[in-house]
Order: sequence, then C-alpha cells, then structure tokens
Amino acid sequence: MKRKKLLDSFAVMCWLQDEPGARVVAELLAETKATHDRLLLHEVNLAEVYYLTIRRAGEDRARSIAAQLLSLPIEIIASTSEILWQAAILKAKHPVSLADAFAAATAIIMDAAVVTGDPEFRSIGDLVEIQWI
Repeated sequence: MKRKKLLDSFAVMCWLQDEPGARVVAELLAETKATHDRLLLHEVNLAEVYYLTIRRAGEDRARSIAAQLLSLPIEIIASTSEILWQAAILKAKHPVSLADAFAAATAIIMDAAVVTGDPEFRSIGDLVEIQWI
C-alpha cells in the first residue's frame, strides 16, 4: 500500500457529514497529524466540497468548513500541466467526473493512493491504487 494518501471529495464529504467511512478518514487524519505528514487534496476537489456545502448549508457554513479543512494536515495540490493533461486523458477514456479525474491524475503523478468510497473509481482501479472507505 502506498504511503501517500489523497482524499477525494467523496471522502471529505463523508467525514464532514459523519457518514459510513468517516472513521477511516478521521483515523488517517489522526495518523497523519501524529507523523507530521500530510494528506493530499487536489484544489478541484476542495472546490467541489465548497460548492456542495454551499448548496446544502449555505456560504457561511462553506467558509467555516474551508477554514477547518485548511487547518488540518492536508496539503492542497494545485494543478500543473502534467496533472491537467492526465486528468483530461482519464476523463476522455473513463466514465468518471472531472473532479474524480483530477483526484486520480494527482494520485498517479504523486504516487499516492486515492481514499474514496465513490463507485466511479471502480472504472479506473487498474490505473490508480484505491483505499476504499
């Protein structure tokens, strides 16, 4: 199993809403904090969490959650041309959302496992390591 872990939007929302699988994310956050390491989160997935929160609970709650996420041992990964082109290829060839394509592309390029419960990742499970929650 890869040492680096990348959270997708599904995993973050699961943790925020205390849904099944939230404990796995909480444990990863605790382990990461204890080892002074960081989980990864692509900026597109952060934006997805932000807009989903706006839709469900309003902008004030979204800003609060964004601040909470930015205070955690999570490194926000910005797009590079390498990530951008890899995400485009994944989106073109597989039935995944664009945000999922960015998560997977980032994981591939950064040699990380994607932490998710999103069934869309089944279509690319042979391309990227998945830690299912």
